Amino acid sequence: MSETAVRERLHADLLATAELPYGGEAVDQLAHALQAGTLAVRAQARPAVVAAALLHDIGRSPAVAAELPDAPHERTGAAYCTRLLGHEVGWLVGAHVLAKRALVTLEPDYAARLSPVSVHSLRVQGGPAAADEVARFLGHPWAADAMLVRRWDDEAKVAGAPTLTLDELLDIAERVAG
Repeated sequence: MSETAVRERLHADLLATAELPYGGEAVDQLAHALQAGTLAVRAQARPAVVAAALLHDIGRSPAVAAELPDAPHERTGAAYCTRLLGHEVGWLVGAHVLAKRALVTLEPDYAARLSPVSVHSLRVQGGPAAADEVARFLGHPWAADAMLVRRWDDEAKVAGAPTLTLDELLDIAERVAG
């Protein structure tokens, strides 16, 4: 797929999340994605990590979800991002749920900072990670980046928060395409 085609697909699939509810949070899916990507840029994250922050919930976009209709959003998003942006972005997107589960296990106060929606989804996603899951996760070279994506995911729920534009964030994501 050409760089132009990748950008057009990312753009269309992200725009399709505008006004898509985010499970009772104060923002829609697109605002959430833009906020997470912006937080990654402000933290001076590498382009692959910015792309993962922007796209961590892309598996909820209707066209993307339709590709693997019975899979959880993180798995669908991981497959999509791997295909369009490479293995690292795909792995980070796929790991953002396990990162939440690991953080709950590793940091006693982390669960108390989760929104009610995230607390509910944590239960659905298997609850706190077991010790062996945490050990395997932490052994991965990108685990620290996945935990950063997860933290930005948690913070990116503020109605009206200023963000970079979708095009500005896609400019960064495109750096890892190809």
